[in-house]
Amino acid sequence: MSRIDKLFWDTIRGPKQWISPWFAAYTLLGAVSSGLIPIILPLMMVQLLPHELAAVGYVMGAFNLGSLTSPLWGNLADQKKAYRLVFCGGLLLELTAMIVFPLAANLGAWLILALVMGAGSAAVSTCATLLIVDFYPPAQWTSRIGWLQTFNGAGQVTGLLLAGAFVAIGYRFGLWMGAGILAAAIGVGLIFLPRLSKEEPSVRSAAEAVIGLDFYALARFARVELVGGGMLKHLHLLNIAGLKSISRLLPTRFGRFLMSWFFVFLGVAGFFAYFPIFLKQSFGVLPATTSLTYAVAAGCGIALYNLSGVWAQRIGAQKIYFFGRILRFMGFILLLLPLLFRKIPGDNLMALLGFAVVVLAWPILSVTGTELTSELSPISQGAAQGLNNAANGVGTVAGTYLAGWLVHLVGYECIPVMALIGLAISILVDTSFHSARSVAKQAPAISPANG
Repeated sequence: MSRIDKLFWDTIRGPKQWISPWFAAYTLLGAVSSGLIPIILPLMMVQLLPHELAAVGYVMGAFNLGSLTSPLWGNLADQKKAYRLVFCGGLLLELTAMIVFPLAANLGAWLILALVMGAGSAAVSTCATLLIVDFYPPAQWTSRIGWLQTFNGAGQVTGLLLAGAFVAIGYRFGLWMGAGILAAAIGVGLIFLPRLSKEEPSVRSAAEAVIGLDFYALARFARVELVGGGMLKHLHLLNIAGLKSISRLLPTRFGRFLMSWFFVFLGVAGFFAYFPIFLKQSFGVLPATTSLTYAVAAGCGIALYNLSGVWAQRIGAQKIYFFGRILRFMGFILLLLPLLFRKIPGDNLMALLGFAVVVLAWPILSVTGTELTSELSPISQGAAQGLNNAANGVGTVAGTYLAGWLVHLVGYECIPVMALIGLAISILVDTSFHSARSVAKQAPAISPANG
């Protein structure tokens, strides 16, 4: 058994020592931000603005854009040690926006409220990581953050199941119930979040976390794809060291990986902004069925995180990364075929199967993306993960807005085509199947940077 496997299984076997009561608040956030909102907001926008198809992309793009405020919240919480304030304040921001959203009457207000929702979710996610870094010894960081990620993933599955039921009652009801769940999360946070001791003030910083984390082991835990979750995303903030290195990194193997990673998210962003509407309008799939399919696929996919890590060790992370993109490509082919050949019997079942395959590919991409970032980069792991997250975040925001414009021009049929083109470009950009080599041999030496 490798060191990584031992760390992973030791963490799984002894969960009580790694789990804190306030993790429940983060689970509730996952239920709302990664479960309810991605289902309810798009459907609500179509109902309120049936002739403005691009509105969904703009609103979901604003929600995604809010997640990019993570560095601001991280700096505030870390410098002022205002963890409880940022954590509960982020929940309150998102809660307030969800209450007001159904009462707003124009697209401009909805864009601002969606931005606030995303920013609130980012604040909580960022602060949750810092709460572990600041209150526990480095030897415990990987295991605790791994469990926190998995709790968030379990919250997403629960939220997707609830979304199907809430949508059947009404979108306004669904958002307000989500606000109620966040209110419960605030209550849990106020009771269980740790407090700084005046006698023993905290001196750690977010930058220190990258030294004590085992990225390969951390990748084995569940990581939510949609905005609102994913501890890796909010821990490794884009920093100046990473930005200064980007021009020298682009010609390297790591640079090609970053470009391929960007196109993965650029291509599929539109699908994840529109998927409940796309499946309903194109195949007659009810939102409750869509939510259930997503929940089952995401739940089954949790087992793939560790398996993907094992496969990556045995075969190579690069080859498994390629396989993950091919798997997702096949999922979108299944979604596109019924649109091209309208008389295919069981087209709705084929679409749901394709949707499930798209979701199941994420654990493979998540694990290999993290491993390749650590394996290929000659700069510090923190700076490299920051660039990884920048490619993810910028690709998602740009792809969401691009999808809104394309849907307005040509309709929902463009969504799987856009995903296929993005994945195809990603594969073409990064087509080496050889064992990963250190890019330090391919480019001028780049001085490491902490954090």
